Amino acid sequence: MAVALVTSHSSLTMDPRVRRTVETLLDEGWSVRALVLDGPRDVEGLSVATVPIRRRQGSLLRYLFEYGVFFVTALGWFTWHVIRSKPDLVFVNSPPDAFVFSAISAKLRRVPVVLDVHDPMPELLVAKGGRSRLLRTLLEAQERWSLRFADRVITVHEPLRALLQRRSPDVRIDIVMNVPDAESWEPIKRDSESRLLVFAGTVAYRYGLDDVLAAMELLGGQVPNLRLRVIGDGEDLNRLRALAHEKHLKDEVEFLGRIPYSEVMEAQSGAWAGVNVPKPDELGELSFSNKIVEWVATRLPVVASRTSTLESYFPDGTLVYVAPGMPEEIAGGLLRLHRLEDAQVEAMLDAANAALSRIAWPVQRAALLDVIGSAVTGY
Repeated sequence: MAVALVTSHSSLTMDPRVRRTVETLLDEGWSVRALVLDGPRDVEGLSVATVPIRRRQGSLLRYLFEYGVFFVTALGWFTWHVIRSKPDLVFVNSPPDAFVFSAISAKLRRVPVVLDVHDPMPELLVAKGGRSRLLRTLLEAQERWSLRFADRVITVHEPLRALLQRRSPDVRIDIVMNVPDAESWEPIKRDSESRLLVFAGTVAYRYGLDDVLAAMELLGGQVPNLRLRVIGDGEDLNRLRALAHEKHLKDEVEFLGRIPYSEVMEAQSGAWAGVNVPKPDELGELSFSNKIVEWVATRLPVVASRTSTLESYFPDGTLVYVAPGMPEEIAGGLLRLHRLEDAQVEAMLDAANAALSRIAWPVQRAALLDVIGSAVTGY
């Protein structure tokens, strides 16, 4: 039986992209050994090792500490597995990209190493408020070195591949989009009469939640009973709670915090629409939220920031697009959606699902298996 080693500085149960990779390998008859922050212990064919460190939002030093502990642990974990019995494949998930160097023992034994770049580290730094030119230069350098070290590189969509290849033109990069395996999903129990917005993900200003609150304030009573349910945790949770109180919206905004992944779908029951409006920065322009795809797949209307990345997959008429970073534009988008007839909403959902069918998980699964197969065979 072929053996794959998979690492990610995330929880296997909470990170759907990593989980889909592991499930695909298991479905194809692989034995998978994973090093993660947390994960299931009772899946046949899967062995999970965890790193005893809590993932916390914080300062640069905190990130360096977490990444450093994980890197050293992964370095020892890879070395032990490679010496014990040579695996057939190594699959490393970033950020950071430099985690790929923890697989040096596998590389020395000619085990193929696949690097999955989820986010561009330099742009992620800027989105988190980093302004150090030196640090950005170092992050771009580690990105180039990491991509060249790996035998195969994949990323989440064409605009990010183009960005990475501008910085590493000599590296081949394939695309496996971050879309859910929604083939058997039931539609969300949408309530077209409610005016409940839902957001699910990291609670941070860079995702535009402060703009959503400002838009709700601007609308006043133009959209009766407009409410927002925030599902998730993040560095700005407390500040956003305070902002909701300051804007006299504490009764209209509900913060659920982080809940188990298996409960997220139910927490969105009764929603009117999903909202995902990241700020207009370098990272926001590259945003392609897995949550948007989930909402489309489960037939929930979506209010989203207009970006070239999102438009390349979901054209006008599929989502309610708004200008990012502008509360008045978000308010206008919500008002437009409020005024649509039910038949118009259904037509929009049909168009969105037609667009999704071209990039759905079966297409991405085939692309992933192609990368894995060519990495193992050397072609």
